[in-house]
Amino acid sequence: MIKPVFEHKAKKLPKYIEDSVVLEMLDDAKKDKKRNYLILLMLWRTGLRVSELVNLKKRDIQNDIIFVRQGKFGKDRVIPLEKELGNILGFYLDGLHPKDKLFKISDRQVRNIVYKYTPDGYNVHPHTFRHSFAVHCLKSGMNLRNLQKILGHSSLTCTQVYLDITGADIIDDFDKVEW
Repeated sequence: MIKPVFEHKAKKLPKYIEDSVVLEMLDDAKKDKKRNYLILLMLWRTGLRVSELVNLKKRDIQNDIIFVRQGKFGKDRVIPLEKELGNILGFYLDGLHPKDKLFKISDRQVRNIVYKYTPDGYNVHPHTFRHSFAVHCLKSGMNLRNLQKILGHSSLTCTQVYLDITGADIIDDFDKVEW
């Protein structure tokens, strides 16, 4: 039997959660512990990787920008800081030395925070927030190239995976088209 030259391997779509689930988690965290709320909010509104979040220092937050230093593969990048998050961070950063880490927390502790607020029936990990951020940005009309820069992907191909979200999203969008 002759094997095909190219074998097609099905692409696994990134797992993400709907905005409503994220908002539920944020609401629960806000009622419980402000620091946990801020950590979840940072993951949701920046697309940061957990390792990047735990290594952020006060000096990395400037005006309306987050500087990610030595991200994945040692790459630096800039993430726009949404105004509401910037205001909350401003209060949180008050009193910290510029070289202090924002959160004295480990990757494992961030995972535990995410698990703590995950609603029953969902399987949410910190990286799920990154995927959800990307999907939310694209659904809101963000340019794919700009999303690539924010996420720190070296190639557009890495970011394009978010264009293939789910069949249900395609049907929902198609239903919006007026004929």
